[in-house]
Amino acid sequence: MVAAMKVDSVLVVGSGSAGLIAALSLKKKHPRLKVTVVSSRRLGIIGVGEGTVPYVVNFIHQYLGMDEHHFFQEVDPVYKLGVRFTWGNRDYFDYTFSQNQWAFQAPDLGRPSGFFAQHGHHGIDLPGALMEHNHALPTRGAGFPDLPPAGNLVAWHLENKSFVAWLDRSCEEAGVTMIDGEIESVEQEDDGSLKRIFLRDGRKLSASLFVDASGFRSELLGKTLEEPFESFHQSLFCDRAVVGGWDRRPGESILPYTLSDTMNGGWCWRIDHPGRINRGYVYSSNHLTEEAAETEFRQFCPEIETTRIVKFRSGRHQRVWVKNVVAIGNAAGFVEPLEATAIMSICLQARWLTDGLIDSQQNPNPSLIDLYNRYSGQLWDEVKEFLAIHYRLNQRLDTPFWKDCRSETKLSRGEDLLEFYRENGPSRIAEILIPKDSPFGIEGYFAMLVGMNAPMEKKNDPAFQKGQLWKQRLQNLAKIGARGLSMEVVREKLQDPEVWKAIRAAG
Repeated sequence: MVAAMKVDSVLVVGSGSAGLIAALSLKKKHPRLKVTVVSSRRLGIIGVGEGTVPYVVNFIHQYLGMDEHHFFQEVDPVYKLGVRFTWGNRDYFDYTFSQNQWAFQAPDLGRPSGFFAQHGHHGIDLPGALMEHNHALPTRGAGFPDLPPAGNLVAWHLENKSFVAWLDRSCEEAGVTMIDGEIESVEQEDDGSLKRIFLRDGRKLSASLFVDASGFRSELLGKTLEEPFESFHQSLFCDRAVVGGWDRRPGESILPYTLSDTMNGGWCWRIDHPGRINRGYVYSSNHLTEEAAETEFRQFCPEIETTRIVKFRSGRHQRVWVKNVVAIGNAAGFVEPLEATAIMSICLQARWLTDGLIDSQQNPNPSLIDLYNRYSGQLWDEVKEFLAIHYRLNQRLDTPFWKDCRSETKLSRGEDLLEFYRENGPSRIAEILIPKDSPFGIEGYFAMLVGMNAPMEKKNDPAFQKGQLWKQRLQNLAKIGARGLSMEVVREKLQDPEVWKAIRAAG
């Protein structure tokens, strides 16, 4: 435990999405705070597709107050309605961002929707109905896209370079000082806290608080302070990804969702952007060689061009705020992108730090730091637990990798949930077993359990009338989904500022 400190200056190490989101958040909410970002432009930005969840949209536009139309013009995101999984023994299933999925109970049905999956499991909510037609948004009068309030129902696919470039410009406009340089060494105080960093060109930079956003290198938290790292290898076996893609060809639709396809040694993502399609095969190096993964990847996605291998480890540091260093993003922890939680985690960490400084009047004390560490640890552990269920239940293939996943994937709290579901099915009472602040909630867990047709003893055999009501519900949603707008059309219409005005004027 450390004594309270006075934070009047912050030095952020790293100018990827983690460092820039943290810097922008701090400067927007603390205009008088001196915020500096230092990083080497020589290191560049990894140009990959990024998926997000609705909280990221809410954070950018509601919490930070950034203009929606300007963001859309600068970043050109694709709206993401959810994830389509080819997992389990169904043809596929969708996990969307609405609260009207398998835990939802319509008054006329009398039981949660999950009990009616045998009568139809596609297009069970509005986003799912849109996904069935590759439509990104419903339409309203005059053919305008019906864009929901920021942070509801839709997330983004982001091209990393465009997003980071927008963040960079936004930081400079907000008054963040940007310094190009590489760290040579770090000087510490007698108590181990950081005093200053030395750059290779001889410059010295000091601050009262340091934010480590240096990615997997974890320059300050991991290397300098040597904070222990807890591996998730007993729950998440994948540790490699072979990444590639291709420029969109004429006639290729922009998918308004992420694809997650089961592969022999892991899974393959597809993330769509207006001009490019990104794909990546996440796999376990204990089950596949790089050559075997590359071969399978190219057979599955023959359109891909050049590829590269990304190595990673899933886990987290025991604490992310140690002395006067706070790690955010990959410097704090990492899990594979199966549920696109990376930017969400960054936004949550940045918000907790920013609000903590506001509430403590920039004098964070030991209890605040302890709580920050507890929250961050719980977040990483919750994501790990949720992803582990994806692996434990997937019976689509009988390769060595998937056999090991089904027999060896370690769950903690998830064991209770699986046992409850086996005995009771998708009863909302299971919500008690889900942390109140879970980023996935009961709908997220049921999306995976119902979607993968997890074993349950409480089979539902509703009366004929109830089954017909369910089918009618899906038919009504399908009609709305069919009238929606493709991402190509949405993108064209939202380039017009008058359309934005009309959408927001109509609420």
